[in-house]
This record gives sequence, C-alpha cells and structure tokens, in this order.
Amino acid sequence: MAWRLRGYTLAASVAGSLLLFPALIAYRSYRSERAALRAPARPPRLSVAEFQIDGLRAVSFRSRNQNLLKGVYRPPSASGAAVMLVHGSGGERSDLAPEAKLLAERGLGFLIFDLPGHGESPGQASWDEPERQALRGALDWLERQPGVDPARLGGFGFSMGGYVLAQVAATDPRLRATALAGTPHDAVEHTRWEYRRWGALSQWPALFAVRSAGMKLGEQVPERVVARIAPRALLIISGGQDQLVPSWMSRRLFDAAGEPKQWLLVEPAGHGGYSEAPRERYAEPLRAFFARLSA
Repeated sequence: MAWRLRGYTLAASVAGSLLLFPALIAYRSYRSERAALRAPARPPRLSVAEFQIDGLRAVSFRSRNQNLLKGVYRPPSASGAAVMLVHGSGGERSDLAPEAKLLAERGLGFLIFDLPGHGESPGQASWDEPERQALRGALDWLERQPGVDPARLGGFGFSMGGYVLAQVAATDPRLRATALAGTPHDAVEHTRWEYRRWGALSQWPALFAVRSAGMKLGEQVPERVVARIAPRALLIISGGQDQLVPSWMSRRLFDAAGEPKQWLLVEPAGHGGYSEAPRERYAEPLRAFFARLSA
C-alpha cells in the first residue's frame, strides 16, 4: 500500500511540475511585456543647456485631448521649416538629441516632446489614440509658432514613436516629409516575434498584456496605412544589427509604402544609436532628406 501512495505522490508531483512550467512561462511573458509598457517615467537625461543647441528652450503645450505635454523647441531659420521628433517606448526627449543637432546644423527648427507617461509629461502610455492626439496637438502648436511655415513641416519617429507617427502621417497632410526609424510594421507580428521562443505559450500572454494596456492592435496598423502618406516624402530607416525590430520588419513597411520613398540601412547600428555610424551612412542622408523642406 505504501508503494502505491509513493507512486501517486510522485505522479502528482510530476503532473504539478508539468502544469507549473507553462504557467510560469505565460506569467513571465505577460509580466515582461506589461512592465515594458507600464515602465515608470524616467526624467529627461539632458537639460536644455546640455543639448548644446543654440536657441533651444523648454516648452509645454496641450495635446488634442488636453493632456499636458512638455518638451524642447528650437525655432527655424529663414526657411520656416520645422520637424517634430517622436521618441520610442520607455524613452524621453533626450534620446533624440543627435537627430536634433543634425537638423539644427541645417537651420531647421524642431520640437521634441515627452509622450504621455514619459519624461516630464504626465499620464499613462497606451500607444493608441492618446499618443495620436499628442502628435496632432504637437503639430497644432508647432505650426502656430512665429517663423514656422505650416507648409514646411516634417516628422521623425523612432520605434513605437514611429509606429504612431506613421498612423498620424497617413491622415495629416501637414507632414510633408516623414522618417520612420526602427519602426515595427505590425504590433501583433512584432510581439509574436519578440516572444517566439515558447510559441503561443509566451506569445498569447504578451499580446494580452499589450491589449490590456489599451492598445487596439487591429486598428491603423502601419503596414496597412503607410501607403496613404504618398505622394509626400517618406524615409524608412533600419539598423543593420537591430535585434528588437529587425530589418525585415522595416522592409515590410517600406514595401507597403507608396512613392516617393527611400530606404536607409544603417550599418553597424542596432535599435537606435544610428548617429554613431559614419556620417555618410546616416547623418548626411538624414539631413539631405529633411533639407527638402527648406527647398
């Protein structure tokens, strides 16, 4: 009788372990993605002075849905051309300081602001309508600034900032030139790829975390709407060593876009850090792209 009890106990332990393992994988996937989306806002890394850009000043304004947004702004030169810069998930305005400096060298104005729940902007990230309202509010503010020509506005978006920028650019003709860097073509496919190790066991909980954060995954997928940016200019940028948003995702976005469009593969950059590449591989092509706003 004792050996039977020991056998039952062993079988129960094995069965429990077999059930615990997938439950642990699912929980960790959900928690990981949830933490990435709900990460505490980190204060801007750089002060206005530390950007080392003449004419830069701190600004605040309201999104279309009246959320407070904070950022930095540099007015344009005589051309009146200005670019809105949009950071990625978990980031803040300082992340785009290298791109801001490149634009300033060409005499372009720019606005970099912290998205809701990032940097100094209050709120909660959802990567959905609140972010789109933030970008539209930023364009509203930017086109009203003295010296800015509303017909010479552009946008640069990195990672999930590019995801939202693609959605806004598809419907907002004010953006005459749009650059999308390290931008996923589809949030569902990106999440599945990122959590591919254990298949559906890790993918489904991660997708549930994204949905529970407020993102409507099937709406305004960049790969499906990017063609609407045409005939306005589009630049797709990808790091050759990007492991988070691999080049094939950026290429899917590029292939779905209409003309005129440009493809820029930056070697040996990963997910960001493009400015560390030789100038001819990133800085010069990016400046040349936005220089069309001043022409």
